[in-house]
Amino acid sequence: MDQPEARRFTRELSPSEKERLAQHREQIARELPEMTARDQMRKEAREEITLSAELRRAVHTSQLSVPTIAARVGVTANMLDEFLTGERTLRSDVMDRLANVLNFELNRTH
Repeated sequence: MDQPEARRFTRELSPSEKERLAQHREQIARELPEMTARDQMRKEAREEITLSAELRRAVHTSQLSVPTIAARVGVTANMLDEFLTGERTLRSDVMDRLANVLNFELNRTH
């Protein structure tokens, strides 16, 4: 079955819409470098060979959102996000709660 061709409707933006669009583009341009840097930090922290990185990977693969996980663990979403970027460490009791929320099991090999 053929897919119908998408129809596009265009119109001229009003002056206020153009101004709002310009403001949004400026905001994106200002925020993009920091967001890109934080994403790179997240990737690097996730790739470490540590227990913290294992928990980070579990957070990233979880069906739960970061705010939901944070609420269940008893920390702020910002604290959990800083843990995910490697900017913050978590106390052992918080890591235990995080592991429990994620159903994470530690397997000893030695």
